[in-house]
Amino acid sequence: MTERRIARDAKLDSQCSILADVIIAIRPSHSRANTQQKAFIETMIGAAIWYIPKSRNAWTGQVSVGALKIFHPDSGHMRPRFSEEHVYPRKVAARFLLENESLTGPVLGDLFREKYGRLHYITPDENKAVQRFQRDAVFTQPEDAYASAGITLVQVTDHDLRLVKKRDRKTIERYLNDRP
Repeated sequence: MTERRIARDAKLDSQCSILADVIIAIRPSHSRANTQQKAFIETMIGAAIWYIPKSRNAWTGQVSVGALKIFHPDSGHMRPRFSEEHVYPRKVAARFLLENESLTGPVLGDLFREKYGRLHYITPDENKAVQRFQRDAVFTQPEDAYASAGITLVQVTDHDLRLVKKRDRKTIERYLNDRP
């Protein structure tokens, strides 16, 4: 493991530790808050989740078909880009963390690495489309939100992701044509 990865992991653990302390401390305020105040607290915690450094395995390996299409050299997109989309909406993750009675820094670190800090690559437009299915009142599972937004995800290798970013026609077409 490189020094950079060790430093990133240490920073992640440090931030998860202090965020867990904050969540535990704010839990009584959250429990007695009205609906609007609860939403505000969950938004604050969700924002803190955004600033935790990504773990080395943050990317799930999944890319949307839409993202593959805009990276195709014939797509007409001059500068395509991915949107890093949290598998679990940060505000929903915040609510789950507030409800987790066994929360500690190490528990949050594990949850972040395994669940709440994980990312898919989709298009910016898809990111906007899926948001309405990720709202606290309607969110059930990540897969349901993507299906409701019409987003299909495919598993892509790390090596092939680099080729997709380079707009390699053969690689992109293989993924687009191998779908059921």
